[in-house]
Amino acid sequence: MILSTARDYIKPDKVAEYLPLIRELIFETRKEAGNISYTLFQDHEHEGEFMLLEEWRDQECLNAHFKTAHFTRIVPQIEKLHASPSVVNTYSEVE
Repeated sequence: MILSTARDYIKPDKVAEYLPLIRELIFETRKEAGNISYTLFQDHEHEGEFMLLEEWRDQECLNAHFKTAHFTRIVPQIEKLHASPSVVNTYSEVE
């Protein structure tokens, strides 16, 4: 299993634009083969800080996600709303 965290740092005045975009990305991603979970969290202290917690069957499924039509269309729109660049970390399960 692969676990990935993707942190978005959104300008506070752009959160209202961000939410429909990220919700669409979540909706479409949850339909993908190999996606186990894809959940958005918002920081309690920083209005514009969000984290996607993602679980994937394997790295191949995650790599395929990056090439989907919804990902390649929505992510560039989200990047325009950033206060600072996203931070993505990917982890492999230790057995």
